[in-house]
Amino acid sequence: MVDVFDEVEEELRKERYQALLRQYGPWVAGVAVAVIAGVAGYEGWKVWRAGSAEAAADRYIEAVELLQDGDLAAADASLAALAEDGPRGYGALATMQRAAIALENGNTTEAARLYEDAARRSPDPMLRDLATYQAVLADFDALSFDDIVLRLEPVADGGGALALLARELMGAGAIKEQRWDEARGRYDTLAFALDAPPGMQQRVLEALALIAQNAPAQAAAPMAAPAPAPAAAVDPIAAPDAPVADDSGAIDGDEEDGA
Repeated sequence: MVDVFDEVEEELRKERYQALLRQYGPWVAGVAVAVIAGVAGYEGWKVWRAGSAEAAADRYIEAVELLQDGDLAAADASLAALAEDGPRGYGALATMQRAAIALENGNTTEAARLYEDAARRSPDPMLRDLATYQAVLADFDALSFDDIVLRLEPVADGGGALALLARELMGAGAIKEQRWDEARGRYDTLAFALDAPPGMQQRVLEALALIAQNAPAQAAAPMAAPAPAPAAAVDPIAAPDAPVADDSGAIDGDEEDGA
């Protein structure tokens, strides 16, 4: 009966952790909006200064308005054209918006491909990190833990705004493949991150509880059997024919007459 309760508790903990993990969406979306707005403003300033790409800014704004109005097909077509012939920065932004449309349509593979394309063409390091992170998040279920680490370690090691999220997603990848020691190490590090937001702190606690419940116990080292006591040494030279007393006290061997 205890095993049944343990299994139920484990499933409930998994569901809580997965629900918390899904809370990435709103937080990352907020980061994405801030990053995209900042990069868009910077790109707008650059093209205004250059006096050559004002039309690209107008095209991007028009495409985003179509997106906000719910006309996904028209927005995607407009963004694709901008990504094809627009300036590099606006091309990366347009590609990321196309990836968001693919996610909206449930096409995670296409979304991951577009995010990767945006990361390659982005001139801005923060936007590049965001696109890389979003690509892994979109294709998370299809990626192995090693693939996740390979893609996200540069983001995590860069120390930018997405470093903690990248570390957490690598830990989630370790949990997905039941690599418990790897997962524990990554989440233990996050547990001491003073700049982790409250939502992440809660997810880390849930993850560590899940790991503790599922990680195989360390096998106890087998106890060494006590060494047998050494047999008493008999010197065959000193006592070659040592007499042995029987139960009656008599001594085996030749008896002397008249004793």
